[in-house]
Amino acid sequence: MGAGQGLEGCYSCIKYLMFAFNFLFWLLGCAILGVGIWVRVDTNFKQYVDSNETFNILYTAAYILICVGAIIMVVGFLGCCGAIRESQCMLATFFLFLFIIFIILLGAGIWTIVEKDTLKDAVSQTLKDNVKRYYTDKTESAKKFMDSVQENFNCCGSTMGPIDYMPRLPPSSCLKGVLKPCDSKVFNYIRDNMVIIAGVAIGIGVVMMMGMVLSLCLCCAIRREVGKY
Repeated sequence: MGAGQGLEGCYSCIKYLMFAFNFLFWLLGCAILGVGIWVRVDTNFKQYVDSNETFNILYTAAYILICVGAIIMVVGFLGCCGAIRESQCMLATFFLFLFIIFIILLGAGIWTIVEKDTLKDAVSQTLKDNVKRYYTDKTESAKKFMDSVQENFNCCGSTMGPIDYMPRLPPSSCLKGVLKPCDSKVFNYIRDNMVIIAGVAIGIGVVMMMGMVLSLCLCCAIRREVGKY
């Protein structure tokens, strides 16, 4: 009798842990969705995207975050329903979705590490192209882009500082006594934010692994309960 009550208590504990986990998971989806919307509508990001097509990746990342956040919210809701209704089908679907999202996160993390040097070259080349077109671009997109970068990062030019603008004088946006080029500053900024994103992704991955373990445990517990009858 005591052992049976112990198993029943363990089953109830897993069930409510699963519900609590999925509620937190749903809140996480809301947060990711909110970040995606913020990146898409924030004017600070907009000025870079509008000035240079290379930075359209910011909006691409925003759309990915919005999609992932919405999917996580749906998956979290599915897990909550599966835990409350004790549905093995819902829990199995929940596990499958978590596993797919986990693989995507893992692949994105590996791609980020592999492509780090490529990103550095892309940043340098983008800055060089915009410095070259600073005084000749009729649309002034290069001028707006470089002025924004130089003022925000307190730098000048692309790879060599004010010399990059020769034989012309450097623009007023970098005449602040600062001789450091912009490529390293911009790349370091992106890299530091990538580290933060990677840390968040690892945290989400750990949470997902916990969710997968809980869903398997609850499925097994439900199967045992069904087997009694």
